[in-house]
Amino acid sequence: MKKLLSYIVNFIIDNNILWPFYYPIIFLMKEVRVNNASQGNGVTILALNPYRFRGDLEDLAQAGFKVLKMPYKWQTRVFYAYKGYNYKDKGLKDHFKNPPANSKIHKDRVRLRGYLSNLLEAIFLKKEINCIIGANIFYNQDFDWAAVAVDIGCPYIVFHRENLVVNKHMHMVTKKYAELLNEIGFCGTSIVFHNNIMKNIYDKYSGVNPSKIHALGSIRMDRYIHILKNNKFKSNNGILLFTFPPSSAIIGKHEDNFGWYELHNEVHTAFVELAIENPKINFIIKNKGVGWEETEALLIKLGALDLDNLIIHGEFYDAQKLILESNVVTGFCSTALLESAIAGKPIIYPFFNEAQNGLYSDYLCFSDALDMFDLATNKSQFKDLLIERFRVSEISKKVMKYRELQFEKHVSSLSSNALQKYSNLIFSEVKRHNINNKNIQTM
Repeated sequence: MKKLLSYIVNFIIDNNILWPFYYPIIFLMKEVRVNNASQGNGVTILALNPYRFRGDLEDLAQAGFKVLKMPYKWQTRVFYAYKGYNYKDKGLKDHFKNPPANSKIHKDRVRLRGYLSNLLEAIFLKKEINCIIGANIFYNQDFDWAAVAVDIGCPYIVFHRENLVVNKHMHMVTKKYAELLNEIGFCGTSIVFHNNIMKNIYDKYSGVNPSKIHALGSIRMDRYIHILKNNKFKSNNGILLFTFPPSSAIIGKHEDNFGWYELHNEVHTAFVELAIENPKINFIIKNKGVGWEETEALLIKLGALDLDNLIIHGEFYDAQKLILESNVVTGFCSTALLESAIAGKPIIYPFFNEAQNGLYSDYLCFSDALDMFDLATNKSQFKDLLIERFRVSEISKKVMKYRELQFEKHVSSLSSNALQKYSNLIFSEVKRHNINNKNIQTM
């Protein structure tokens, strides 16, 4: 079946037949609909890989942008144009974005982009698209679409999703990614990070003009901060654990068994034990999806799925809702801990097992900001603190001030003006380009 599909796609591309892609994409390209949206501002945005934006698209639509979602299956179907590309082949994968000029990938790229140029121009004119956005600098599936869009006069802005740099290892990994971007080049018009830590690294190492790199905060945090300021929530839902895998914040090749294996097992075991020992308290587990299989297997072994007072939510469940409804929070390396921090929640940080081992010091998240948390130095204290802080949840003004500084450092301004900043950037980019920009309203 794949061979037949590959033959059909390549026949379409080689003969520049637009309609087999044009009509399905036009039909399946759905608009993001929200209630009480602002008056339309004349800008239409196309989101590539739209399910990666975690609420940003709805907020942009609320602000008056017309936001369209690119049908992902049809976006990736053009990958069949790369006849010699196998995503499982690491050698090919590593130079996919910047292949040698005489390589099969390069030749297929020239052929594909010639086709996409005609296809996208027709789609953009039909849908009056002014701008496209992506959710990560390095998504292969966005690479050709973005490059061609810019070539035909449509700005491409990356709202980069991975922004948490809270240990030395993450800083080193981020530097390596910036150096990779320097090797392959950036085909878009702007990159947006949440914080200046990311911007400064990419300013220095990516080779991208710093004027194209922005630190604007997180759109989805604006609404959250507004809820906090208006005190529109009630804590009544128990103890919340944000799960983490043994490989949390450990990226790349390492020796066997290098990871938070003991910490992972003891934290999740302690949590289930507490649920058994305290049947009148609700215990909530939120997983992010990454590495969930190993954690799920442990929870099943512990009998967690049989407990009436233990609830498990998947990666797409609203984490902020769980934070607001919970009395106390625990986790290890997640932006959710910073979100919990500014909500005034007691946060129990598991500082035991590998977390106290010097071999892991460069991998320990928030190591320079542990004063935000209540530190548990062993499993028993971890359990005691969760129950104690469930009952007594006050956070001192000094600690809250420190938490707010950390949140603004890593996530977003507490002025809740990220959406305005992103909107201004989109308007600026659209006005500097020459595609479908006749009906734009001034903000």
